[in-house]
Amino acid sequence: MTPFAVFDLDDTLVDYVGSIDAAFVALAEERGLGPEGLEFLRAEQEKPGTPEESWKAIADRFGFPESPEELTRAFADRLPALCRPYEGAIEGLRALRAAGWRIALLTNGSEPAQRIKMSTGFEGLFDAHCFTDEETARKPDPSVFHLVAERTGAELEGAWMVGDSLSADIAGGAAVGMRTLWVSGGRAPRAGGPTPDITVPVIAEAFPLLLRLDAHSLSN
Repeated sequence: MTPFAVFDLDDTLVDYVGSIDAAFVALAEERGLGPEGLEFLRAEQEKPGTPEESWKAIADRFGFPESPEELTRAFADRLPALCRPYEGAIEGLRALRAAGWRIALLTNGSEPAQRIKMSTGFEGLFDAHCFTDEETARKPDPSVFHLVAERTGAELEGAWMVGDSLSADIAGGAAVGMRTLWVSGGRAPRAGGPTPDITVPVIAEAFPLLLRLDAHSLSN
């Protein structure tokens, strides 16, 4: 049977969290906020609450003329272009393809924004895509897992779901019969939460494991 893996995008293959900080750095430079201003932006991002509430506090602090809603939209719009692939992500996908794997992308996001992130080297590496903002459900809904498998021409049973979200990727994949690989980023799993089959700290470590597991299954 042809091996099949489904990958998440944000904070699995590309550094979305890093793009947020890069956007704060750029904003601080553009508006002359200085190091203390940059730290204020970072601190607001860490606080609980809605983005609009954070941007209202930022606008009040620095006297920005835009409304919180305008600042929220403008900030979100600049993030996709700042996303960069994690080390080893592109090379790893190429290695899977060279070994005969089918590969799909399943991401909670809009196609235009996610395509911008993919333009950093991921184009042509996937057999199928599912951008759930263009569908009727999002991960972890089983329907989007079945949809991306159908588009790939592959089966979910025994396939791999690779992602950073325990709730969306790991629990969602396990619910439809997939094996799961969690890219933890160094986090510990929550007590009583979803339990991945395999955990790696960074995406680069996932590919040699998948290739070895596939080679082992073929030899038995």
